[in-house]
Amino acid sequence: MAVKEKTGGTDLAKNTSGLMATVEELLLLVEVVESGGYRAASERSGIPLASMSRRISALEERLGVCVIMRNTRRFEVTDMGRQLFEQGLKIRDAAHAAILVANDNAKEPAGDLRIACPMALSTILLCSVAVNYGLAHPRVRLFLSSTRGTTEALAQNFDIVIHPSSQTLPDSDVVAQQLVQAPYGLYAAPGLLQGREAINAPADLAGLDSIGWNSGESQTSWILQDPQGRAEELRMPARFVTDNLLAVKEAALAGLGVTRLPVALAAPLVAEGRLRRLLPNWSLAPMTIYALYPSRRRLSLAGQAFLQLAKPALQALIDGSVEAQH
Repeated sequence: MAVKEKTGGTDLAKNTSGLMATVEELLLLVEVVESGGYRAASERSGIPLASMSRRISALEERLGVCVIMRNTRRFEVTDMGRQLFEQGLKIRDAAHAAILVANDNAKEPAGDLRIACPMALSTILLCSVAVNYGLAHPRVRLFLSSTRGTTEALAQNFDIVIHPSSQTLPDSDVVAQQLVQAPYGLYAAPGLLQGREAINAPADLAGLDSIGWNSGESQTSWILQDPQGRAEELRMPARFVTDNLLAVKEAALAGLGVTRLPVALAAPLVAEGRLRRLLPNWSLAPMTIYALYPSRRRLSLAGQAFLQLAKPALQALIDGSVEAQH
């Protein structure tokens, strides 16, 4: 005996148009909830704000429930809205899986590929990787977004997030594929170091300012290891703080303070005499660059091909066989 699914007085099993409309509206609900509001969802998706609001209202009327509390001060998803959001996620993942089956059956990368990458890493390397990838795989439409590279980008329906981290990643529902480890060093403009030609230990940097990374503290703190492997903490007052690696580099070139930079990014500047490497025999923790993607979705053939191209390109940059863009 066929099972009839009745919701809000509508027999969706017999009403194909109503079922399709509900599916579309559930996908819109996912977009709104992930974006944190109608306006942000409209800007991200390109769907007019009024149309999006009207479709969500139609979903509520069809199902006879309230999914989003609307007022001028806050955006609030109801308990039922959360449950329908989870169902919408499953529908979206199922649609992605169907597309992957079709694309992979062609044995050639195809379809859309959405990648998020920190702006600095994108500028230094990934833009050229993306262009080369596009030339090699004409059936793929590639979306490359410059972000802070945080795991939150996965919630925005990116297929891959390029994520640098100097710490072990916490357990989560994402796959973390290590691409490469990037060594870091301490650097400063030569003019900042006048009268300090002999810098052999962290103590020799006393009295200098630093350039900090994304910290609200008034001091930076770096752990260095000497040639014998002994650890020592270096704390310096922060004169300039930013979460943008390219801004860190520019501040260092301007002489605003001592900072840590990827060796691959700083090496050409050192060769030009614009930066000086400090304590080269002391080591800082490397930065590991990961490719993150949702564990609930299989990485597409297009995504696999991109990582196969990106990994050796990153390694070549770190090894010095590719010059960083500066």
